[in-house]
Amino acid sequence: MNMDMDMDTDVDRVEEPPVQLIGMLGQPYDPKRVQAVLKPYGVKRMPAAKSYFNDTMISCAKASLRMDLYRIPKINELTGLQYTKPDDWIIGAIHFLPPGSGKQNEVPYPVILPEDITMNSSPEEAIAAYGPPQLDEECEWPGFSGRIIAWRGEGINIALEYEYSREGRVLRTYIACLIGCIGAWRSDNPEVFAP
Repeated sequence: MNMDMDMDTDVDRVEEPPVQLIGMLGQPYDPKRVQAVLKPYGVKRMPAAKSYFNDTMISCAKASLRMDLYRIPKINELTGLQYTKPDDWIIGAIHFLPPGSGKQNEVPYPVILPEDITMNSSPEEAIAAYGPPQLDEECEWPGFSGRIIAWRGEGINIALEYEYSREGRVLRTYIACLIGCIGAWRSDNPEVFAP
């Protein structure tokens, strides 16, 4: 996935599971379709989206990922897009996670991510794969000390969170999202994350 190119939204043509999942950004969440993509990892079922609020998260421990889903008007407010079906849950973000990031995640995301990135890739390898980032900064806040690297592509952001640990710098999360769906960073770095 080249950050200078449009995302391919025809996920049926793409074979790699992470690219298929990222291609679902901005589309209605369909548990059966997501399960079909994750079937090679032993995922037999994905839960339906249920919440009284306009946003929710769906996690999949076997595939070590999380999806952030939004309803109207929240998705329109975040992205500036104009979704019209109020009952649809729209996929706004996908988080590929490492082991230990949740109670059930014991293995890293099980396959190669776009551009041959893995959960073991260094920041330098990510930059070599995706090109110069629009954001590259050292951060410290309660519970986190590390480096955030992010790219703004055509309609999406890719953000990698590297955390400092005893083992060195560890990729904590690989996030692919619609521009606007990383809420906390929108006001801090609007040139990268705001629509």
